[in-house]
Amino acid sequence: MTLDNYVMAGYPAIILTTPEEDRAINECTAIADKLNLEFWYWSVTEGLSTQSSSNTYRNSNSMNKIADPTQILKEGVKDLQRGSSGRLVCLLDFHAFIKSTNVWRTAKDVFKIAKTKGITFIFISANFEVPTELEREVIVTQIPLPTREEISALLEKMAEQNSIILPKNKNNIVEAALGLTINETENAFAVTISRSSNFDAKLISQVKEQIICNGGLLEYKSSNESLETIGGLKNFTSWAIERFSAYTPEAQEYGLPYPKGVLLVGIPGCGKSLSAKALSNIWQKPLLKLELGKLFGSLVGDTEANTRRALATAEAMAPAILWIDEIEKGLSGIQSSGKTDSGVTSRMFGTILTWLQEKEAPVFVIATANNINQLPPEFLRKGRFDEIFFVDLPDDKEREDIFDIQFKKHKRNPKMYDLVNLANITEGYTGAEIEEAVVSSMFTAWNDGQREPNDQDVIDAIYSINPMAKGIMKDQIEALRKWSVDSGISLASDNKNQSSSIPNTGRVIRTAEV
Repeated sequence: MTLDNYVMAGYPAIILTTPEEDRAINECTAIADKLNLEFWYWSVTEGLSTQSSSNTYRNSNSMNKIADPTQILKEGVKDLQRGSSGRLVCLLDFHAFIKSTNVWRTAKDVFKIAKTKGITFIFISANFEVPTELEREVIVTQIPLPTREEISALLEKMAEQNSIILPKNKNNIVEAALGLTINETENAFAVTISRSSNFDAKLISQVKEQIICNGGLLEYKSSNESLETIGGLKNFTSWAIERFSAYTPEAQEYGLPYPKGVLLVGIPGCGKSLSAKALSNIWQKPLLKLELGKLFGSLVGDTEANTRRALATAEAMAPAILWIDEIEKGLSGIQSSGKTDSGVTSRMFGTILTWLQEKEAPVFVIATANNINQLPPEFLRKGRFDEIFFVDLPDDKEREDIFDIQFKKHKRNPKMYDLVNLANITEGYTGAEIEEAVVSSMFTAWNDGQREPNDQDVIDAIYSINPMAKGIMKDQIEALRKWSVDSGISLASDNKNQSSSIPNTGRVIRTAEV
């Protein structure tokens, strides 16, 4: 529901959480004009200003000096002027007073009167902790982030003010600002004008990245990865690219729905995170990383508010990829949430589940998990994601590709190495462990006269690594493989050569130095 819906429904108290104070006041003023309501505005520094349904302000000295929060609450339910349909009373930064027993008790009494007179109190604040005693008395809502139309209108206004001729296709500029507030968008436009005397979509994106990172809930990730740097996961990447086609205007005209996203379950270090980065680069859309642990707040209601704000930001930046890394860690302890954290984790999980099920914005979710046992069963139900893929250890051919990629990445010529042999002796190794072997061999060669690393250097590095699949994660990986088979989970890779079990020991093969 929108803010005007709540006002029309006769809610006596609405908490409007937003960092955009001016935009919130303008919204309230517009609602008051639309519904023929008196509009009252109060802050502890400016006191009270009132506006009748005829748009006449009344600022008497006695009213303007009201600074006592209990007094303004009582003043707000005084009789309406003749001809008014009701009243909106906007109170700024009232969160600083509401915890006082005298204040919340007064508020509770006043809200009962407000219901009978068509009066609505709107508390505007960036963050508002609702006292337990008022939880059933108020409704909490937010002003959504600016739409494309609002950003486009601001762009045209600033272009006119600065005598800038906009290109006919201004979509890139508008899209670059999606996810910012109106004030943030205006600042980003001002920055790019001051630097280039025009609007620069790339510079706007850089400003947006800084703002989002400063918020702390989402990370704006940039990437130069491509499919050529993954080394496997062909089934998954092919599927994802096919799904991305649904975002084209032609696909929407055809009637295709926006895809919900995908869950990648599997072994750490096998390319799940790398795939998210590569697909973002291929699709040329923002990659937003969400770590659930960052959503938890210290105050009552903070976690739920942070969750809603993070998801709203992702929607505002759509089309985009939302990458939720190691999601099982953020949801650990959900079964005992009611006892250990008053249900905070459970409510956060419920918010995310509902959003995954019902979201209409073109946000493609890539969630990764290493341990399926820590994920609640309802998270795996069809409808949350379009598909679930199991990411297994790389097979022989994929390990060859990974060695090839890693040698090129670190400025070495892959043709100088026996990739087939190196792939053979790294059965059971992850892609991350193979990369570590290549890097380690280079350190050895560098400290041995700054020479070129050879096959034996790489082999020695390989055997210095104790792969997880043969040690601490062996049982977990076997369980994951059994789960994927029993559940009919799709394989992310076309692992036709992958053995069904993990070898207990590697094959010790020595070759002559090159």
